[in-house]
Amino acid sequence: MSMSDSTLVVRTALALYPGRYRRERGDELAVVFADTTAEAGPVARVRELFDLGAYGLRMRTGLTSTSTGGRLAALAAPLVVGAAGGLAAGQALLRYLESEVPHMRWGLLHFLSFWGLLGAAVLSAVAALLGRWTVAKLLSGVSALAAVADLAWEASRPGLLQPLWTFLEVFQWDGPFVLWALVLLAAPKDVLPAPAWRERGLVLAAAVLTPVVAFADNVYTSWYHLDRQWRALMIVVPLLMVLTAVRGWYLVAVPGLAALPWTFSVNLHALWQQEGGAWRLLPMIVLTVAVSVALVLVGRRKGPAGPGGRQLV
Repeated sequence: MSMSDSTLVVRTALALYPGRYRRERGDELAVVFADTTAEAGPVARVRELFDLGAYGLRMRTGLTSTSTGGRLAALAAPLVVGAAGGLAAGQALLRYLESEVPHMRWGLLHFLSFWGLLGAAVLSAVAALLGRWTVAKLLSGVSALAAVADLAWEASRPGLLQPLWTFLEVFQWDGPFVLWALVLLAAPKDVLPAPAWRERGLVLAAAVLTPVVAFADNVYTSWYHLDRQWRALMIVVPLLMVLTAVRGWYLVAVPGLAALPWTFSVNLHALWQQEGGAWRLLPMIVLTVAVSVALVLVGRRKGPAGPGGRQLV
């Protein structure tokens, strides 16, 4: 690959970087890329280019190893991957006891996507236990894609009278895996924890506790068991816990981030039904967004080291 070709390739990847960084270091990165991959094969070049673009995307989204979002995602990674694996194992057991292999083409595709979701999530947790975070993130992404395929299949079946209602109902099952995968993928690789006993314990604890909580009251099918105010609190409280990260309170924010994908997914459909329509949720949404924005603005003004801000982790 010539220098001009390398420069063109690197500048394509640099499109993901913030504008100022791209203008100041674009030529330097092109030279480094050319030197690094001069004797490398095509696979190594593609990997290097992917890493370059991925880091640019992290810089643009604020999910680097030095940012609040990146550090929070990395700290939550053991709980997130364990929760996804545990819930997948619980669902797999329940579905295995009641399911049959379909013979129709579309039914078989749905069957494969759903079991691919569960299998990838469980294997992702196993990879995290072994400290193989790259594999864990890859498998988590596979589970998210399978969840999206399952959602699309359920919501697009012919003859559905209420596709949105069906989508939100199925989202109770599939939504957590998509959101947990996004959290895990947002975690920078260089700050993910080493496979120490503490991290393994967090993975296993989340894997055991999550299905116990999820299936304790059969909340997926019995949405009327909880009043709407309790379901609203199950969404708002973890969200507010997550936002304490702007003050540096990671010990509070991490469990909130791990719990929010499940509490949001499992309660959204029920709240819609109990309120009689999605539009009735607007007051709660507006209030939650207003409080969230206020907390973020306070955190930016005072910072993690400001009055009342304590670094807990």
